[in-house]
Amino acid sequence: MTFGGAVDKDQRDGQPLESSGKDTPKLVTLAVLHMAQYFPQVFAGVALPFLFRKEGLPLEMFWLLALPGYTRFLKWLMALVVDNYGSDRIGRRKSWIIPCTIIGALSYALLALFPPSLVSLHIIVAILIFKSFVMAAQDIAVDAYAAETMTDEERPLGTSLINYLGALAGLLGTGAVIVVEYFGWATAMLAASAMLIIAALPAVIRKEPPPPALAQKKKDLGQNPSFLNVLKQRDSLYIMPFLFMFGFGPAFFGSMVGAFWADQGLSIEEYGILSATATGAGGLLAALSVPWLVSRIGLAKTALISMVFIPLQAIMYMYFSEMGIPAWSLLLPTYVFIAWVVSFYGYAASISRFRWVSKGQAGTDYAVQSSIWNLGVSSGASVSGFAAAFLGWTNFFPLAAIVLLIGGIYYVVMFELIERTVQRREKEEMDAELTNN
Repeated sequence: MTFGGAVDKDQRDGQPLESSGKDTPKLVTLAVLHMAQYFPQVFAGVALPFLFRKEGLPLEMFWLLALPGYTRFLKWLMALVVDNYGSDRIGRRKSWIIPCTIIGALSYALLALFPPSLVSLHIIVAILIFKSFVMAAQDIAVDAYAAETMTDEERPLGTSLINYLGALAGLLGTGAVIVVEYFGWATAMLAASAMLIIAALPAVIRKEPPPPALAQKKKDLGQNPSFLNVLKQRDSLYIMPFLFMFGFGPAFFGSMVGAFWADQGLSIEEYGILSATATGAGGLLAALSVPWLVSRIGLAKTALISMVFIPLQAIMYMYFSEMGIPAWSLLLPTYVFIAWVVSFYGYAASISRFRWVSKGQAGTDYAVQSSIWNLGVSSGASVSGFAAAFLGWTNFFPLAAIVLLIGGIYYVVMFELIERTVQRREKEEMDAELTNN
């Protein structure tokens, strides 16, 4: 690893900097935990907008469905508690994962009592806001668990597994509309409650590894994780603006996809099949191809491939808006292909996010990053409905593609500078640890 001018090629390409081997069961456990996180996000971000659009909710009121996401902006405050407190006997991270999962599961069970309608809209949003606030603490613990325990060698595979099982959770989240159609809202919510518990079981059963040496050293010296430490890190000047854009762009674009298909006349069953197929097949292709691409051309160039296809994605939606829905024999493979290639950007950026946090306070670092990202997500989802209503679908998607490209191009252009800055900070942390020893 170098800490000066050029970024170390092995680090840039995602090659191992450590030769400890891959702990596959650990990576699968982390991926399943993240799967439990992604389901509610996709359900609230994709399935609910589709269902409420079918119920007649105006686009100008879609900002209500984005409100639960704003609670996740507070993760930077929660992280100071999650990072500083926890049972060593149970596990510092499991101390939060277990109770938060139980509360989240009970919240889904409560939602079963209120089927989506314009009358129950505010009740559903209120329950989701409470659940989102509690589950934000679980997110902090899970993300810290991953950031602390994944080695440089494991990170491309581990993050790809996380993203793919997250895509499967997304498949279940979007496919929930089919469950609602055939089995009813209550069954779908009770199934979601059960899935949340099942997804957490591997992590609950598995023994939690000890904290990283740097984190343990700081704890022994009485140095608690601090929000100010994150702000003082020079790399934060470059990372935080990107994370807001990384949240805003995909949410601005993606939050309107369900409403678009509802307006095109797709039935609940058809939309569930289309979204589930694109998520499942496209996600699987990305999980298999991204580690291979990263090992050969690096993270930035892998993300650059998506930049080429995002305009084509907008053109696809414009065509569907003007010409109508094509035959399914053309629609499905086109939709899957686009879902696959545009996901490279998200996969690459996710690998970088785990890489960029400090091992000395991974929970706080990642939570602050996640807070900014979630602020971007909620902001993008809040204004997209107004933009779509004002511009119409044909004009909305070109604008959405431009917004999405801004974040992607920033990532590609700034990648090496961010990596160099992170490496300098890591060296300073290690030098400080050696001095204290």
